[in-house]
Amino acid sequence: MRAIMGPSSDILEKLAKDLEIPYVPLEMRMFPDGEVCPRITNVEDYDRVYLFNRADYRTFDPNRYLIEFYLMAKTLEDMDIKRIEIIMPYLPYGRQDKVFRLGEPFSLQYILEFFAQSGVSRMYTLMAHITRLSEIMDITKGMRVINISVVDAIVSYVRRLNLDNPYVIGPDTESEKWADALSHKLDAEYTVLDKTRDINTGEVRTKGPLPNLTGRQVVIIDDIVSTGKTIENAVKLIREKRPDSIHVVVVHGIFSGNAIDRLSKYDINIATSNTIYNPFSTICVEDLITRAIKKW
Repeated sequence: MRAIMGPSSDILEKLAKDLEIPYVPLEMRMFPDGEVCPRITNVEDYDRVYLFNRADYRTFDPNRYLIEFYLMAKTLEDMDIKRIEIIMPYLPYGRQDKVFRLGEPFSLQYILEFFAQSGVSRMYTLMAHITRLSEIMDITKGMRVINISVVDAIVSYVRRLNLDNPYVIGPDTESEKWADALSHKLDAEYTVLDKTRDINTGEVRTKGPLPNLTGRQVVIIDDIVSTGKTIENAVKLIREKRPDSIHVVVVHGIFSGNAIDRLSKYDINIATSNTIYNPFSTICVEDLITRAIKKW
């Protein structure tokens, strides 16, 4: 018998309804020093449990987010649940998907191993950087990782904008695969900007070239917006080419620090998926998760 568990949320309730399985809310207690203590209120005769937790940009802490999942999974393992699968809409530490400098950790590999060793047999996540890694099953020691694409949901959103002459732009080379996929489905042109980041200072520089964009509606697509600097640099360059409008579409909207204030200075339209709650999370991913679970 299956069930889905996690802190109460509208997404969790919809997933339970679409999967036609019971929804078991979890209690999430936090101590004054920031320690968390999840409590599973009911396991009955469940032998397969899906754990779900969605982050909120206002309180997001990637370390606490991971620990909450880990404690929930280990508790279920100690309760002899036979199959534990986690639905982690945003997978932290995806940026560090290799060792960039001597002495740095291979963070993404370590995080995946962390969960593989805690009784988790399968992880569902959305548009994480794990597509860069080879032999993912070897890295995770048997835990299957399902990396769900959000491109189709983004395409549906952009089509609803009724843009008559769209031009797709990726703000850096890492976004090219998404810019290519989106432009193909929109039957539009695309280009990718050249972004460099100083690995010591974190300073970001972006350059073109860009064509004349007069009469075009630009769609910037990326997987994550955190500080907003990458998007801001792209917007500054694009504005010089005088497009009719600029639309920013991002999968994971973290909006750390003053990111929202930073981007609010510009006449742009922003939309993100609802993998992380934020003021712009209008692209729903519940159906994508449901389809992936039913497939696997």
